[in-house]
Formats: sequence, structure tokens, C-alpha cells
Amino acid sequence: GNGSGTFGELTMYSVGVNSYPYECIAIDVNNDNKTDIVVANAGSNTIGVLLGYENGSFAPVLLFSTGDDSQPYGAAAGDFNNDYIIDIVVANYRSNNVGVLLGLGNGSFSPVVTYSTNDGSRPQSVAVGDFNNDSRLDIAVANYRRDNMATLLGNGDGTFQNAVFYSTGYLSMPTFINVDDYNNDKISDVAVSNKNNDAIGILYGYGNGTFAPVMAYSTGEGSSPQSIRSGDFDNDQRTDIAVTCPGTNGMVILYGSNNKRFLLGASISTGSKSSPISLAIGDLDNNGRLDVATANYLDDNVGVHLSYGTGNFGGISRYPFATGSLPVAIVVSDFNNDNHSDIVVSNYGTGDINIIDGYGDGTFGSVIKYSLLDGSTPTAVAVGDLNLDNNSDIVVVDSELNNIYVFLGNGNSTFVLEMIYSVGLGSLLRGVNVADLNNNSFLDIVAVAAGTSKVLLLQGYGNGTFGNETSFTLGYNYDPYAVAVGDFNQDHWSDIAVANYGGDYVEILLRTCAA
Repeated sequence: GNGSGTFGELTMYSVGVNSYPYECIAIDVNNDNKTDIVVANAGSNTIGVLLGYENGSFAPVLLFSTGDDSQPYGAAAGDFNNDYIIDIVVANYRSNNVGVLLGLGNGSFSPVVTYSTNDGSRPQSVAVGDFNNDSRLDIAVANYRRDNMATLLGNGDGTFQNAVFYSTGYLSMPTFINVDDYNNDKISDVAVSNKNNDAIGILYGYGNGTFAPVMAYSTGEGSSPQSIRSGDFDNDQRTDIAVTCPGTNGMVILYGSNNKRFLLGASISTGSKSSPISLAIGDLDNNGRLDVATANYLDDNVGVHLSYGTGNFGGISRYPFATGSLPVAIVVSDFNNDNHSDIVVSNYGTGDINIIDGYGDGTFGSVIKYSLLDGSTPTAVAVGDLNLDNNSDIVVVDSELNNIYVFLGNGNSTFVLEMIYSVGLGSLLRGVNVADLNNNSFLDIVAVAAGTSKVLLLQGYGNGTFGNETSFTLGYNYDPYAVAVGDFNQDHWSDIAVANYGGDYVEILLRTCAA
């Protein structure tokens, strides 16, 4: 970023041929104080990690398997075992689970550990948060084919309890999940995008790891809501929700009020036939206001929307990619330590991830591409410091080859592929997240596998490597799509929430023991 909402030229980084990157995360995975990139590769069944260099460039991608045929779609990051090292969780679409890869602190990860989201759940998105107020990160997953959300409460040692499921509405087909405090009661809540009934569903947390029945808010007829991000877009000190709507080629803002209700704002165009799949938020022009960047799937570009701070946005600025890129995930972070927001995007069609350096004025520069393995289809990305070098690292899950890729950042927008973790045939990874699940201050990886209806966990070692795979099985045909982490029962341990597309509900996995 240039610091004014503009960006420099596009730089492209390969994440492998046919990797189909589906989601990306910007985070420091190797503790070098440089932002790295994690990409979920749906095609190659991996996450890809690109370690950042000081100058904003990245080392070649490191691949970590998410399991054979896992097809990861979603990814998230956090310290799941309290070792001060970033871990990753992915949503494995085809294998019906979430996969956790615990960080080793050097940009590599332990082998994936999976947790079932139940057969047929097809998890597509994953998030992390503390749902029970025990200071341990938990996981939430959106299960696309089971119309539910699943939460997995964290034990603080990188392991998780069995999933607990919550309905997201009949035939809702949740595709994305986000954790925040939506009613200002200092308790983590969960929001899911219900693609089939054109609504956002909010499950308010009780603070003990359980949730109230879902409340639905319309995003407009035919909108097919996809990605969700929360923030204060109109500066009224209330949490708002930004949503991409590929069905209507736009995005909408749901504005928070003082009575637990949300008001639907006007639709904001992302371009005719753009079909925006994902969005990211950040201050792209250094004016203290939250801006929005969207990954426009059918237009093969990124759209930047600069905010006026009143809930309104200026005209769209577009940054094009190669024809057939099909961008599906986007994250905003500072990859070259210049205090300007940069962008990482995973491209499902070309099997790579792109880094775009920001100038700090709302404009962006050239694209740097990182490839994944041949045949990869990246589906989700998470970012965090996986090797304790204070640089952002990247985890990518790949739904086609069932791999998790770990890219360690060099702090200059360049990355090195540290490791590829396989999570087994048929996993179909969908979502990924990173968090410290075992309270060892190292970030772990949690992912959901739609193919096997499992939640997968990989324990991070604080050096960028991961191991000690565990998994939790969800219900039959649940189709988990997304996963989130939070403390849902206020026991200071991380729990897990899973959104189940096929079961119309969310499942919660509460952590039961300490590290």
C-alpha cells in the first residue's frame, strides 16, 4: 500500500499448478516481525506458507498437507497451545473435518490433526475465538451441507473437544463464519453467511460455550451472501458487518444498533458480473477509517473501496490478475514492514497466490505470484507469525491435493515454502484458521475437511513446523465449510466453532483440559 488507499504494481507468487488457492491469511508465522502469508489450496490438499522478507517480497511457497483428498476451503490462524507461536486451522470440505497444524515457530508446522465435522457436512469456513472466556482459543466452523455451525472448545494444549452443533436455519447452507462481540456484552458471538436463504445468521453467545438460537438478517433477495468481516464502518462505536454478495455483484453493510439488531445498508457495486467471493478490511489509505477490498471471482481482479467514515464508500479501484485466476480469498496485512497495508489473494483458477504492495494512499503496486503444487486448488488462507520472528507467515489449504502449505515470511513481502502437510485422501479441505490452542504461546493450525466431516488440528512448534495431528469427527453428511476459534464458555481456553453447510447448524467443540 502507498498509505493513501492506492497500491503499487501487482507481484505474483506461484503456489503450485492446479493448486486452486481458496483462502489466504496474512500473519507472522516464524516470529521475525515480518508478515507472512498462508494459503489454503483446495486443488493440492495443502496449505502454502510464504515467508515474508523485509522488503515486502516473499520466499518460495512451503507446502503442508491437509490430508489426502481433504480439499481445504477455509483457513484461520491463532495460538492454540499458548506457546506464542502461530498455529493454523483449515476447513476440509471434501474430508468433512477441520485440520489443525501447530506451528513450530520457524514457519513450518506439525503434521495435521483432524477433528470431524460429521460425514457430509462439507465445512467451508473456519474462525477462531474464545467462546467460554477461559483464555483458550476455540474454533467455529460453517458446515455448508448440514445447515449448521460447529464449535470445538480448545483445551489450551492444541487439542479440542468434540464438536457441538447449532442450527443456522432450514436449508440455510452456511458458507462463511466470523467471530466477534456483536452486542457489546464482552462475550464472543458467531455470525454465518447463509447462502441459500440470502441472510446473515447471528448466534449470540452466553459466555459458557453455548449459544442462543440463530437470528437472521436479510442481505437482499438473490444476494447469496458469502464472506463476512466485522468492524465499525460508520464510527458510531458499534460493530457492523460487511458481506460480499456474489448473487447481486456487490457487497452490503449491516449496521449495528443498540438493541442487538442490525440495519441493512444500500448495496455497493463491485462491478457487473464480478461475483465477489471474499473481502478483507483495513485502513488502506492511512486516514483512520476502515476500507474494504474484495476478491472478484469472475472479473479476475481485486476491488478497493475507500471509506468516508460515515458508512459510505467512494468509487471502486480495480487491480487485475491473469485471465482465469478466479480469486477466492483475500487478506490485508503489512508484509514489508513499511506501515502500509498490503494485500494477499489466493487464486483458485491458476493455483497461486498474489501479493500486492500498498503505497499507503489507497493505491497498490505490482503483483508478486507464488505457486503451489501442480493440481492444487487453494480454498482458504490464514496469516500469522508461525515461527516467532515477528514476520507474517501464510497458511494455505488445498482441497484437491489435500495439503496444507506453510509459507514463512522474510519481512520484505517475500516468502519461503517451509513445509507441505498431507491430511489424507478425500479430506476436501475448506476452511483454515491459526490460533494457540494449547496455551504454549505457539500458533497451531485448525482446518475443516468437508470430505470426511472432521476438524483437523496441527500443533505448532514455534519454528514454522507442525506435527501431532489430531482430529474430531462431526456428524454424517454435515459438509463443514468454515471454522472459527474463540473462548465460548469463559474458561480462558480456545474453543472451535464449525459451520456445517449440509446440516443447517453450527457445531461447537469446547476444550476440556489444560496443557
